[in-house]
Amino acid sequence: MSDARMSLTRPLADAWQWMVGMLFRPFDAGKWLVIAFAAWLAGLLEGGKNFGFNWDTEDGPGEIVHMARGGWDRLMSHEAIAGMIVAGVLTLLALFILALWASSRAKFVFLDNVVRNQAAIVEPWHRFKRVGHSLFLFRLIAGLLCLPLALGVVGLCAWLAFGPDGWLHLEGAAALAGIVGSVLLALVVLVAGLYVVFFLDAFVVPLMYRYDLGVLDAWRRFGALFRAHQGWFLLSGLFVFALFLVLGAAIAVIGFMTCCLGFLLLALPYVGTVILLPLVVTYRAFTVAFLAQLEPELALTSAAPTAAGSSV
Repeated sequence: MSDARMSLTRPLADAWQWMVGMLFRPFDAGKWLVIAFAAWLAGLLEGGKNFGFNWDTEDGPGEIVHMARGGWDRLMSHEAIAGMIVAGVLTLLALFILALWASSRAKFVFLDNVVRNQAAIVEPWHRFKRVGHSLFLFRLIAGLLCLPLALGVVGLCAWLAFGPDGWLHLEGAAALAGIVGSVLLALVVLVAGLYVVFFLDAFVVPLMYRYDLGVLDAWRRFGALFRAHQGWFLLSGLFVFALFLVLGAAIAVIGFMTCCLGFLLLALPYVGTVILLPLVVTYRAFTVAFLAQLEPELALTSAAPTAAGSSV
């Protein structure tokens, strides 16, 4: 953390200036819409909605599980409905994989547009085929491997709560200890997962882009940087999280001031990205500028890389 080269505010200021020059000097509506499309495509499957579950029942969790199983068995007893459900699940899975593939490829297209201060889709889409495919396979396999881990953590937390000696059956300090333990376990796994996702998008993807690296080679290169400057990289995640909180609060205020019209516009696919494009470009430029403090060849004003498949 004592490295004099490192800063959080300087890359943010540089990224903001880069965004202003890119989108507003001069302003070009066509360029704006093309870049927004690349950004929207790159952000597919990222973000989400919070759904609440009502556990207000006198029968308890065990009865809820029993009722759910009974309803599922009755549903599956009808072959036509069961077939429709299976077909629906397979369709959703295929759409998810397609969106993951398109998003992985588009991340390099959007990054290329930001670094080159251009608006292009087709040419960089073909140029980054190899690294985009590498990123797609990594995200797909990592997701499949992490799913059992996530389910295991959820199951363990449920057992700690509902098991024979779970904290729901305890009182006083023992119950409090059980609650704290369950929350800490879930929190540690969640934070670790969020950091991996953040590091992949913020730093590994730019390394793949600049040096024409496969995803594993880029992770190894980032790992060496992380070991030498882990405090700064961890702090960068907290810094981005804080900025997102401020941004979220500002969007909430504007949304309520417009009688929720702002929320509706931001929720529309692609339209929300068009509206928020200056912020999206600033974030992408910030991650590159931050990493450029350790990898000068990634500087936004540097010469175009010459590696085959990832030249800018």
